[in-house]
Amino acid sequence: MTAPSSDQENLVRARATAIELELSPTCLPGVLRNSALLAHYAKLVEQHPLPDTCEPAYEYVP
Repeated sequence: MTAPSSDQENLVRARATAIELELSPTCLPGVLRNSALLAHYAKLVEQHPLPDTCEPAYEYVP
């Protein structure tokens, strides 16, 4: 993963403000790293092909 850009930092700060979350400067690097990691995982899930014949999972059983 690459280093977060100032645009990503601004986006994280704006999202925190939108949900009235106080984001301390010491926590920002960790939030940026986790956001990048989650974006990476989301991309992997989105790229996985699902045929139209897949049945939905109605119940989760651990």
